[in-house]
Amino acid sequence: MTITIHTFVLGAIKNNTYLVVDDATRQAAIIDPAAPTNRIPALLEEKGYQLAYMLITHAHFDHIGGVKWMQSLSQQHIPVALHALDLDLWKSGGGSKDFGFEFDPGPAPDLIVSDGQILPLGKTSLTVLHTPGHSFGHVTYLDLEDQAAFCGDLIFYHGVGRTDLDVCNEDDLFNSIRTKILTLPGNTVLYTGHGAKTTVQEEMDNNPFL
Repeated sequence: MTITIHTFVLGAIKNNTYLVVDDATRQAAIIDPAAPTNRIPALLEEKGYQLAYMLITHAHFDHIGGVKWMQSLSQQHIPVALHALDLDLWKSGGGSKDFGFEFDPGPAPDLIVSDGQILPLGKTSLTVLHTPGHSFGHVTYLDLEDQAAFCGDLIFYHGVGRTDLDVCNEDDLFNSIRTKILTLPGNTVLYTGHGAKTTVQEEMDNNPFL
């Protein structure tokens, strides 16, 4: 692999937050910073990683709870990436009102991504796949060379994302899985928003929802 992936399980809902590092340049991206934690800045300093992005799969509060905190630690602005169709969800507090509390995620993201866009991370290329269903603007970040896909709450180990909230659509979710995930090579590792990582082939063979 040309990347190193550090996994942090954060927050009350036990979200997976990933720190993805391009080995050649030590440029790094945080995917779905779920909650403040000193472990990430400590690792950045220890390893000499340079944080280039915060990449958001979707704007639910449990995936963005650490964004504002991470920005406050940096003397330089860190671009935050989000699909345009999730901007309203971000601005409304990430769906927190549906769960009975208020949440301020901070300023809206300034790097608006779209389907097929390539984000350079050092010598690594991350491709944005628009994978709606769990939210309107849900995306997956794909490193095809290293066969790694960071798929948020689209698909899980033997499960799929929930579709019972206002920003969800069940037909879209299954269409995204069918056309954007199951078409990837079978040994592509799916780094999910919650729970254990899995592979495309494992889910094709054993996911009871597919």
